Amino acid sequence: MRVFSRALLIAICLHVLGEGTGQAETCKPAECWDCTTPLANPSSQSYWHNCSDDLKNCTVKDFIVTIHITPTTVDEGMTVTVNCTHNIPNGSISWLKDNELQAEILDEIFQIKHILKKSVVNCNVKSTCGNYNSTFTIEVKAPNNLVVLLICVGAAAGLLMLFAVVMKIALKRGQAQSHARKIQRQQNMDNIHSTVNTVTSYY
Repeated sequence: MRVFSRALLIAICLHVLGEGTGQAETCKPAECWDCTTPLANPSSQSYWHNCSDDLKNCTVKDFIVTIHITPTTVDEGMTVTVNCTHNIPNGSISWLKDNELQAEILDEIFQIKHILKKSVVNCNVKSTCGNYNSTFTIEVKAPNNLVVLLICVGAAAGLLMLFAVVMKIALKRGQAQSHARKIQRQQNMDNIHSTVNTVTSYY
């Protein structure tokens, strides 16, 4: 009698645990399933708990999330536009940038203004069929310091040449004005001498 009671208790526990496990899993909606290619071993799929019999030979569709960025390597300071596409029914999008949630961005387009360093963006799509995501790393080209240096040197050389030309023109103008004043003074002196000679001759 005691052995029978113990066996009955074990059977009841197993039955309760089995029902609990089955009820914990729910069947995905019909739009999540692909029934065109039946499985060879349907019983191996644990997510079939609570699904109807017509889905027991189906598989969950292979949903795809893709991030599009053109170009994939950008210059420092540029504005980058990231586009996330997917084929998941009723999927809601959220974005991560360098593991930080971008709470204000909820659509397919994510724009990064004035990017300064390499960034990792992640597009997450949540739906009743499951959660899917795609990750992409944006490479940022550092400015070419040699080119910047050459540009600065060229600009400085151009300014020096311009300054030299301006100084040369100013010097020539000064020399011409000095020469003209010298001639004017000489003429004035000659006029004075001529007047003195005329007065002396008169007397």
